[in-house]
Amino acid sequence: MNTVETTHDTVRMEALPAEDLPRAAALIAASFREEGFTRNTLKLTTPEQRQRFAEAGEVRLLLSQAGGEQVLAATIGETLAGVAIVRPPAPQAAPWYQQVGIVLRHAPRLLPMLKDMYWWRTLQIIPAGILSVTLPRPYYTLDILAVSPECQGQGVGRRLLEHFHALCDQDEQASGIYLITGDEKNTRIYRRFGYEIVETKQGGALTVWHMFRPHPARDVEAFFAALREAAPEQASARRRKFALPILGVAGTIIGLALLRRWLRSRA
Repeated sequence: MNTVETTHDTVRMEALPAEDLPRAAALIAASFREEGFTRNTLKLTTPEQRQRFAEAGEVRLLLSQAGGEQVLAATIGETLAGVAIVRPPAPQAAPWYQQVGIVLRHAPRLLPMLKDMYWWRTLQIIPAGILSVTLPRPYYTLDILAVSPECQGQGVGRRLLEHFHALCDQDEQASGIYLITGDEKNTRIYRRFGYEIVETKQGGALTVWHMFRPHPARDVEAFFAALREAAPEQASARRRKFALPILGVAGTIIGLALLRRWLRSRA
């Protein structure tokens, strides 16, 4: 997906300049402070914790760029108003060792954040963030869409979505756009832009909605009908796939317990 600089009303879209990474990370941290995933996985009650969250976001942006994701910035004059991170179907990523190098260079900034995490909640949420149904490939993924709290309600999020949709819709091979959200109010917003819920999963106290916007060239009603029809078969196949390893582990544990009891009886 090529990044095309456009101007729509007073909001300008462009690839995020490298010098704006700290500003973008601070914007994302402020926008996502009360978001469902953040609220259920991180403690952000002190200024120090919020600063660490913003610093981790800067590393996330660096990894996104190195991973071939598109990082789009929405600006109003000199003000950074919004940021979107979009993963294309075949990102042109930097070599893996360069991405590992980014993590290692910034490890001193990331490690203190480990104590800010709700570990048990995080472990509960991780499976809910994994899509169970199979979407037709190739598709784009909207990883992050953040609008500065000072610019919310001014149509910045809509401009980012429209810009992103226009770029993706130029790709005739794409099946659509996928995203997840941990806030129910976001599902209502995204539905207005053509997204539909393809799966809802529970991760502890957090409900996770998986949403998809089919490419305009597709028959939307037929697309979702086929997806709903295939979902039970996919779920059944997935259960069969994981049943044997689970039974194997359970059998091993039971076997070791019986062996231990037999050895004790012989002592």
